[in-house]
Amino acid sequence: MADKESGENRNQRGQFLPGNCANPGGRPKGSRNAVSMTLKDGIEEAYHQLGGIQWLVQLGREEPRIFASLLLRLIPPTPPAENTDEGSDIFIDPDPDL
Repeated sequence: MADKESGENRNQRGQFLPGNCANPGGRPKGSRNAVSMTLKDGIEEAYHQLGGIQWLVQLGREEPRIFASLLLRLIPPTPPAENTDEGSDIFIDPDPDL
């Protein structure tokens, strides 16, 4: 068995002592999970194989409810504007019954 890295923050077996870790700063901000990156790459590849923008246009024409549901899930909601007219609020249900 290879020698474990020794130091003040490890025990005789090479394990970290309580309150110590190998990366005290944690994952850097903005870094992505490898699984998320792989999934994103796969979705992007499927999008291109299906026809890209043309496929989205066709989906919007043939299945507008599914297309709208997709948009609601992918586009972040915008905060409501300040409105003094109480009767003109518009509400879009994020989970419509399909």
